[in-house]
Amino acid sequence: MTTPPLPIARFSTEALPEAERFGAWHDAMSALYEVSSSTDAARGRFRARATCIQLGPMILGTMRADALAYERSPARIRSDSLDHFILGLADGEVLIQDLGQPLSLPMGPLSGACIVLPRSMMAQVLPATETLHGARLKGGMARLLLEHTQSLIRAAPALTASQAPQLARATQQVIAACLMPTRATLDGVRPHLQATALVRARRFIERNLTEPDLSSARISAAVGVSRSVLYELFAPFQGVARYILGRRLERIHSALADPGEHRRIADVASEFGLMNEAHFSRVFRKRFGYAPREIRGTGLGRPVQPRARGAGAETRSQRLEFPMWVEQLRE
Repeated sequence: MTTPPLPIARFSTEALPEAERFGAWHDAMSALYEVSSSTDAARGRFRARATCIQLGPMILGTMRADALAYERSPARIRSDSLDHFILGLADGEVLIQDLGQPLSLPMGPLSGACIVLPRSMMAQVLPATETLHGARLKGGMARLLLEHTQSLIRAAPALTASQAPQLARATQQVIAACLMPTRATLDGVRPHLQATALVRARRFIERNLTEPDLSSARISAAVGVSRSVLYELFAPFQGVARYILGRRLERIHSALADPGEHRRIADVASEFGLMNEAHFSRVFRKRFGYAPREIRGTGLGRPVQPRARGAGAETRSQRLEFPMWVEQLRE
């Protein structure tokens, strides 16, 4: 039996009308960032291309794009709750981005390679992953990681999906070998206690969303901070209670969208502590813009986002593939 090839997705604005180019790249990057350009005129001249490779539990990619700004605001983190790392490899250095923490990349062109991997993979080989956010690695170790990534990308067309897990493990070990020796000396790797506490609190909340006694007191005790510190940490998320409600609604949304979920809507909501059907329906509609019954069994695990631009079926499929891969890294 023939082994399936390694999944590869290629994207380019070249074949798109100028008016659609920025929007197509914005859609592709929306799985990770809020993207903005400097002027409308710049949007019209915008050019970008990318190649993404699904290497089992991680994604490798090369990207080249005109100048844009990329941001992950507290609101975006609250909305998608991605728990991944991105290692950006460009200009002889590695920039480590923790998608669970706010970041802002200034306006500038994008050119280089990247690795997207779940926090669990980083945590297996590197301690205290919460302290890595914003670190920059330069020198020979950065070049080693870049060369390893580029060699895999070049070889990808000849590789098979069955080889992906082994290659991902090898890449994981290269990442550990490159980052570990320099962690103590990198400016961005000093412990950031508040950032660490916030990540720990969010992960504790995620594990206990169905618990009826999930309260600020319980979270602060589990994380080891006072309630006043906890409230300060969650101020960008409009408070602890608002954050918990939002995450519960997201989980209910995913459950209701699952074609295999046959329980009553009220029963799914009550599992996450939303017992009052009228209140649940109201906050669900406020959050997503549609009623719970409208998402039932659709298979759309993420909230439905209206898409503005029209395009051919092949182009639209390309636009959606990378966000889908990023979402699958949760598993």
